[in-house]
Amino acid sequence: MPSSPSTPAPDALRRDDPGLQSAPGEGEGAREAGASVRRMTLVDGLRGFAALVVVLPHAAGLFMFPGAGALSEWMVQVALFGRRGVEVFFALSGFVIAYTLRRIRLSPGGVGNFILRRSMRLDPPYWVALGLFCGFLLLRTVMTGKPADWPSGMQLLTHLLYLQDLAGYGQINVAFWTLCVEFQFYLSFAVLLGLAQALSRRLGRDGVVPGFFAALFVPLLAWPSGLVPVETKAVTQSLLPHAYIFLAGALTWWALEGRLPRGAWYALILLLWGVFLWLPDSRTFAAAATCFLLYVAGRRQRLFSWLSPRPFQYLGRISYSIYLVHLPLCMLFMSIRVRVVEPSDGVALLFLGVVLAASVASAHLLHTWVEAPCVEWARRLKR
Repeated sequence: MPSSPSTPAPDALRRDDPGLQSAPGEGEGAREAGASVRRMTLVDGLRGFAALVVVLPHAAGLFMFPGAGALSEWMVQVALFGRRGVEVFFALSGFVIAYTLRRIRLSPGGVGNFILRRSMRLDPPYWVALGLFCGFLLLRTVMTGKPADWPSGMQLLTHLLYLQDLAGYGQINVAFWTLCVEFQFYLSFAVLLGLAQALSRRLGRDGVVPGFFAALFVPLLAWPSGLVPVETKAVTQSLLPHAYIFLAGALTWWALEGRLPRGAWYALILLLWGVFLWLPDSRTFAAAATCFLLYVAGRRQRLFSWLSPRPFQYLGRISYSIYLVHLPLCMLFMSIRVRVVEPSDGVALLFLGVVLAASVASAHLLHTWVEAPCVEWARRLKR
């Protein structure tokens, strides 16, 4: 990979407008301005993998019962590690947003257009998922006879604006906190990128943009290093403690593109690994490992070939919808299991398979009927 902006990037990275998608809610569909498509299969494959593993911690209750065997105890530990799929999503989002905006000059109008396209891409599937979760609350009331904890009008309104945690209303669906963080990143990154681009034009130096974000990345490591304590849920579920993950992904794209010197990327990623050694945390590990894998694949021109089998690509396409629908399905089938069968390791594994299959099937419908049309509408807004 080149070490300076003047060195050509590898052929795989110089192809015009390869379509790709990233973390939940990211991606402009399969086409840009009618260009022929060559997807970053590694990005899509990682999204599909992350979407499935994120289901596991919410289904861990299937394996928690009196007299649980060694298999169930082991599955609980595996399921809890599945939370790290969130950090994979965040790193992929940073990587792809930097790619998506690589040729766009972000004036105030450009920032507005970008956020509008994000909203058109994210919001309708999210709103449908909110409705489905409320439907699940109604179904649970019918099944159990217990009154539902219905969301208030203000809680619903703040959810529609991704402000529920910042406003102190909490989550209707606990998985939705990551969508708030994603949207905060989109807005913050677009504004800061526009300012960095303006500074770059003023100084006449192309390296200002990646240098600006590299300088921002270093102090943000105060959160994963433990130098800044995260004491409240409102802070935990805001952008700041996670911003370094998004920026690590963005810096990885700029290194592959040749805008960030190779030595600078190595220094930053080694610093991230150093933070992990200083304060071992699986979140830091997942972020660093994802960025390292993306960089190695880009250097070897394998972004467009690794994880290319159709199952990975299919799961990648519907990963946002899987993320949106999986939690109520986990809760539903855990409730059914308690009522209809005696627990055992085998029963727990069977119900886990049912949860995963139901999540994929439901996500397929949501993707086909809602998400895919939204991707196309968002693409048409792209300038």
